[in-house]
Amino acid sequence: MLHLLPRYGVARMRKSLRALGAAVAFATMITLAGCGDGAAEPADAEQATDQAQTDAPSEAAADLSPEAQAAADIVAAASTPVDEFTAPGPAVDGSVLEGKTVYYIPATLQVPLLNIVGEAVTGALGEVGAKVQVCDAKANPADAASCITQAIDAKAAVVVSTGMPKEFAPAAFDALLASGIPWVQAFTSVEGDEDPAQVAYVTSDNVLLQSWAANWVIADSDAQAKVLVIKLTDTPATTAWADFGILATYENGCPECDVEVIEINSGQTDRLPSLVSSALVANPDIAYVQSQFDQFLPSVTQAIQSAGRDDVKVVSVDGLLSTLQDLESGRNVAASVGFNQNAFAWYIADAAVRLADGEGAVVKLDFPFRRIFTEQNVGDLTLTPEAQATGEWFGKADYQAGFLKLWGIS
Repeated sequence: MLHLLPRYGVARMRKSLRALGAAVAFATMITLAGCGDGAAEPADAEQATDQAQTDAPSEAAADLSPEAQAAADIVAAASTPVDEFTAPGPAVDGSVLEGKTVYYIPATLQVPLLNIVGEAVTGALGEVGAKVQVCDAKANPADAASCITQAIDAKAAVVVSTGMPKEFAPAAFDALLASGIPWVQAFTSVEGDEDPAQVAYVTSDNVLLQSWAANWVIADSDAQAKVLVIKLTDTPATTAWADFGILATYENGCPECDVEVIEINSGQTDRLPSLVSSALVANPDIAYVQSQFDQFLPSVTQAIQSAGRDDVKVVSVDGLLSTLQDLESGRNVAASVGFNQNAFAWYIADAAVRLADGEGAVVKLDFPFRRIFTEQNVGDLTLTPEAQATGEWFGKADYQAGFLKLWGIS
């Protein structure tokens, strides 16, 4: 049974996940997985892993358990780079946004990822002459509503929100829809009847990415993992990504795995080193720490050192440069799942251009630039800030040139 402490604390899951909390009800309203063909729905983590397994080559040892072999097949498929750019839709006129203002409203700028994506969106839309106005929702519905109101009052050409479904600030988002301003939702996709002429969805499929990290643990442990999961509870979205991407993957794919969960939000990270250290000391059988995002890795490293547990393997999602450097150097990071965050921002920009041009959203957009990094492939990467910025870790596809051509920008 899953036991939770108030506000923050440690939950325990032994073999069976009995409750997923409020995110279960939330999932009836929101689809946090990708819109692409074959992408997973959050309530069914097995669907994502089954699809990956269908196409994956097997690189695992023949003597793995069936559960571990299935996980290893998923990891093998997720390790493949993308070397060709495929246009997500027909050509559009990028000049429609020249001199116009696009509002970028992240769920919270305390999440580094949303800063990175915001900067890249600003750069991409700058290519078509658009200005980007950033307004931080601060993980607070009232602040989100204020940002949306500002965008409406400013007669924004497009509004881009990240990590926030309509249910996060329903009245404000209803007002946005009523205004007729095009709206791009990033990292979320809603099951509803929104008009694709006004609303677009762009997602890296965080449920799938989190499941890849869990599958690496399952494969590496031969489906016997004792793992400590760090779950981010900043928003219903981050909560659901953990519930359906991490915990459901262990529940469905590793019945012999033991999972402990630390729930924490971005404002409580100062407590994380002591929470992780205490868990590692109290349960010396824990062999893996799964961090939902790279932002927690400094605290995890500190905790491992404090607990004297250098044998612990760490997996995470974001694939930041520092994380891959730790992976290459043979430190505690053993696997890292990432997506090309710069490319993701260009897909957001493309959605904004399409809506502004009247072309309408690409329905069931399948974002391709995602990959899991392990000791088997990290040595092939150039681990520099320049290489990270180009997105070359995810393959040779020149998506920037592809989008500029698609937008009619020479």
